[in-house]
Amino acid sequence: MAGKKEKGSGIQQAAGLIRYFDEESEDAWKISKTQVYVACLVLGGGVYLLNHGVLQFIWSAISSLF
Repeated sequence: MAGKKEKGSGIQQAAGLIRYFDEESEDAWKISKTQVYVACLVLGGGVYLLNHGVLQFIWSAISSLF
């Protein structure tokens, strides 16, 4: 049988990660919530348009002009 875990071992391990990720670098990129929302909407909209063939239609219409 496997032995029991110590009662506080998980908290001690997480405390090291919290200390590690709590430090912020001056060189790190700063990404706002708005940028994340916009990126998700653009990516989701692009996938939606690809699934419904809209972008292929636009591409073929542009290609036929040249």
